[in-house]
Amino acid sequence: MEIESKFTFVPLNEKTYVGINDKNTQEYLGLKGNFVIQNFSFNEQFQQYHKYHLADAFFKDNTVAKALLSKQGSAWVRQGIQASSVQIKQVPCSILSMSFFDKLKDSDNRIVYNSGTIRKRYDLQIEDFLVSDNLRGMLLDEESEEYNLYSEYEKNEFVFQIFQMLVLGGTLCQFEDVIQPYLDITRKIYKDLIRVQKQNTSNDLFVSTLVLEVVAKDDTGQDYFPFNSSNRQNIAFLLIDANSREITTFIHQYGGYCPVN
Repeated sequence: MEIESKFTFVPLNEKTYVGINDKNTQEYLGLKGNFVIQNFSFNEQFQQYHKYHLADAFFKDNTVAKALLSKQGSAWVRQGIQASSVQIKQVPCSILSMSFFDKLKDSDNRIVYNSGTIRKRYDLQIEDFLVSDNLRGMLLDEESEEYNLYSEYEKNEFVFQIFQMLVLGGTLCQFEDVIQPYLDITRKIYKDLIRVQKQNTSNDLFVSTLVLEVVAKDDTGQDYFPFNSSNRQNIAFLLIDANSREITTFIHQYGGYCPVN
């Protein structure tokens, strides 16, 4: 019987993400202050079957707890919480081309007009979101014709979840009338966060980054990473790079601008 690895984690200096740190990326769609990215290294060799153990150990580690930023009130702070429990779900991450979103740009699918302008529709409140166009209807309105344009598996893809995060936005977000800015910024964020490699035998490209969606809870059962995870815009991921033995945390919290303390 194999003994599970005991992982040691070390916080890394803040990385420069060319696309994510671009001024237009953060301010154009009201992203600034709504998400935080951090990087950590780990010491042990990593295999896919370690993924749940690694994620659980990460949030229960004292060094991570002291460094990890999470939202408290209206600011991002280091709360020093060691998780009591962690919900972990693997997220499919296989998309190599933005042609994945071509269905959105086909006017026959009624998301946009030929010009790329997003089609408006009657206003409908769903969860905490105002659905006023067919793009948001495709994401939220199960009764709309557009809702099944993408399968549930496709909607679970990491790149689609980034796209949805941008489209639904935050409380201070200025929504776009055309679809292209959402796609452009989705591409920038996705490209910054994942690593693509070649297969040794065929030279075919594949995404080597392992993506986990996580909800970490404290000893009272309160979720803190992300906080209030019942809101679909409060979402957190661990991105694991086995080759460099690094973990990237990516967390988005719905709301207005939140400074980092």
